[in-house]
Amino acid sequence: MTTTPAFLSTGRAACTTADPELFHSDEPDDETTAVAICSDCPLRRACADHALTTREPYGTWGGLTARDRGRLLSPADAMWMDGQGRVRRPCGTPVGLQVHRQYGEACEPCEAAHAGRLEAQRRVQLAVEHDRGGSARGAAIHRRLGEATCGVCRAAVARRSAVARAARQGGVQGPVGAVAA
Repeated sequence: MTTTPAFLSTGRAACTTADPELFHSDEPDDETTAVAICSDCPLRRACADHALTTREPYGTWGGLTARDRGRLLSPADAMWMDGQGRVRRPCGTPVGLQVHRQYGEACEPCEAAHAGRLEAQRRVQLAVEHDRGGSARGAAIHRRLGEATCGVCRAAVARRSAVARAARQGGVQGPVGAVAA
């Protein structure tokens, strides 16, 4: 049984006018609704601090679900709350960038780390395309990387264009030197 802390009995808390079952449910839709109700509450930080301090095992408190609180208290998860009571993740990580975007913020370290991860992924894919002998996809990756298309990928695009042109002109070209029957 959860005992309501004294600071929540003042009537100023946003949850006092809502269905209490929302704040004790572990159903995802109920948790989302409860977190939304907490988002504008003036007691959000005090409520979240109480739940974290007392290690409240159930319900949504201060916009934090039981799962959120467990992760905040886990040193392996590297989460924390900012001064406004919002859950934060380390900058430079994919989830850190996701949180910044969720809050409508720009973060140069997160954006730079994201750009670096994206470039690394593109370079790996480009190497795969080069191993296959070049391709139009490889040429597109070169463009996304802001670099000139290499000769191998440029040749693959030319081959693809020649095949498409031949198909539009009434037939696919056969191998060089083939004799028509």
